[in-house]
Amino acid sequence: MHMENKEGQRQGAVSVIVPVYNVAGWLNECMESVVNQTFGDFEVLLVDDGSTDESGDLCDIWAGRDARIRVIHKENAGPSAARNCGISEAKGAYFSFLDSDDVIGPSFLEKMYEAITCEDADMAECDVWRVNSITGNRTLRRVSGVMGKEYSPEEQMEYGYTAIWKCMFRRELFTENGIWFPDCHSEARALYPLLLSLSKKRVYVPEALYYYRLFREGSLSAAPRKTKESGTEGIRAYEILIQSFKEHRIYDEKREVLKKLIITKLSDLLAAFYTQRQTQAFGLLSEGYRRFVKQNFPEYQDRVYLNIGGYNLNKILSNMNLLHDPAGRINFSSLISLMHPIEDSPAIRHKNRYRLIMLERERDNCFWSLMEGRRPDFVVLDFIEERFDMIAYAGGYLTKSDAFDDCETEAEPEKVVLRRSEECTKLWQESALAFIRRMEERYSGTDIILVKNYLAEKKGDVNSQAYFDGLDEIQKINKVLEGYYSFFEEHCKKVIIIEASECQYYFTDKEYEYGAIPSHLNELVNREIAKKIESCIGI
Repeated sequence: MHMENKEGQRQGAVSVIVPVYNVAGWLNECMESVVNQTFGDFEVLLVDDGSTDESGDLCDIWAGRDARIRVIHKENAGPSAARNCGISEAKGAYFSFLDSDDVIGPSFLEKMYEAITCEDADMAECDVWRVNSITGNRTLRRVSGVMGKEYSPEEQMEYGYTAIWKCMFRRELFTENGIWFPDCHSEARALYPLLLSLSKKRVYVPEALYYYRLFREGSLSAAPRKTKESGTEGIRAYEILIQSFKEHRIYDEKREVLKKLIITKLSDLLAAFYTQRQTQAFGLLSEGYRRFVKQNFPEYQDRVYLNIGGYNLNKILSNMNLLHDPAGRINFSSLISLMHPIEDSPAIRHKNRYRLIMLERERDNCFWSLMEGRRPDFVVLDFIEERFDMIAYAGGYLTKSDAFDDCETEAEPEKVVLRRSEECTKLWQESALAFIRRMEERYSGTDIILVKNYLAEKKGDVNSQAYFDGLDEIQKINKVLEGYYSFFEEHCKKVIIIEASECQYYFTDKEYEYGAIPSHLNELVNREIAKKIESCIGI
């Protein structure tokens, strides 16, 4: 199908808008994926945003090869201005925005166009492959649901993948609503929820058709450009979002879901920035986010908390209606090491920045300094990390977690205390009692919430599950954890118990992007557990 615009010019069905800035090493691969699509009725607008490498020349070369490709050279003004320039020049009835260092699958345009036209929808979305530029590994990201259960419209706003590039849009969604990309950090966050809300119909293509490149050197996501927003990244996007909802007179209707999505997405940003910012700068960012939420939603109950336990506990807590600050986390640690700090400070090296920070926190026994500095309203813990053996070292103990096993360190163990040994049981019970006493004596105003998490025995989705291999070993570990939970509950007078394993869907998502292993659960049950905690603390 070909169409005519108002001036009688021929136009493709789809305009693919590609902002280009210093991507000479990736642009050819990107464009090969476009010109070799199974659907051919499209135009490409390469918007060269003042590139200083060979990208501009490559754009011209591609335009010379294929008549469907047009090039716009302009002064550098950022990706939003480049996309807006593309919108102004586009002739297609539908828009698709492709990042110039990414790749689309060969049937991306065909399947997205078929879906959006057959359903007479305003926007279409597909799933995404996230490709690690360093390792080449790829992980699947479902954009409109979890474990085979599709999101409701409200859930899509709160939990949906906010990226614009895995979408196709009807032209009128932009033109009739006067929508342009804003010039701010995380511009998609300012736009995606509005597009969802203004779309009369949205269609989901449950297939990964877009390949998003992670950790590309020089990318804006890896190293965001410096702007006047420095120190408040993300806030401007949500200021714009709130204002745009008001301008379109849908704010009152959507206020509650806006509040939830802003808290959720700002928590995501905190997690992303945590390993990229120095302690002081990150603290200012966290404080700025809290002020912003409170200013716009005065009923927001800000609570300060710490958590000690497995990585999945972080995922649970990030689903609460509270900003989740990763600076308050202790992972890859044990009550034994918490109550028996080492007397040395061995060097630790780890390729994963987050794991390095957590290992250093255990080495430096940071939990108690965090308690003193933050005076949290509550502490949340689970004992998933108590499945690991312990290392006796320098007058104390370190947890022999998988993160520790994967690091380089000068800490040579004096001996290893096996987790299922009588020695370890006695040591853990002694440590638990010492922890409880210290909390009661020094932090009596802080609630203790114990989430009774276990290793999942099954993996799957809402339709079917299967047992993990090595089930006997999983059950043996869970028996140890069950004893720990019972002991702690018996001896801690003020503990609040969350029976997590009684929740529906207590199993591992078979498609969890960081690996389907028993210490991870899934987003449905994580949200259910989060609601239990919210009920206990009154939010």
